[in-house]
Amino acid sequence: MGRRKSVAQLERDLDYAKKKAAYKPPLREDGGTPQRRPKIAVKYEVTSGLAPASTKFTIQASKEGVEFFGKTILGLTDPDTSPGAPRGFKPNRMMAMVADASPSIVRAKGSTRPYIRYGRGTRDSKAQYNYTAPVSGTAAALDTAVKAAVTAAKTKVGGAFGRIWFEPEDYPFNTSGE
Repeated sequence: MGRRKSVAQLERDLDYAKKKAAYKPPLREDGGTPQRRPKIAVKYEVTSGLAPASTKFTIQASKEGVEFFGKTILGLTDPDTSPGAPRGFKPNRMMAMVADASPSIVRAKGSTRPYIRYGRGTRDSKAQYNYTAPVSGTAAALDTAVKAAVTAAKTKVGGAFGRIWFEPEDYPFNTSGE
């Protein structure tokens, strides 16, 4: 048996339903320029045990992400005739979020829901504050490469609210039925 809702809760639910019904998503600006996130080709060494030894792929990486962490620290080299990565492959990745020294409370457009914004800049400043870059190397050297990338980028994340993290590789392994 459920509890009965109070009048105040019913009024909040009604107010929410009215706002949801009246919400119209903002239209994209005609003639506006999209934000450019250029990519660069790099050679990446696979660390998965499922791949043959010393397998290397040419993959696309975020130019800003590679510059943020450092190409040599990440163990990336210039591309050569290495094949592209198979469908579904995700490399080892270093990710970072750059934050302001103090977060701000912002109201969402449309719903007016308040939330805390930790990222650098203001909402409409188009300042990039999330960076992603692949980190390459043998399985034995990966620990050292990740620690070096964290040490190199630690001063750039903007204090206590900025963060750096690592996501491991996802190597797809599939076979046919014959």
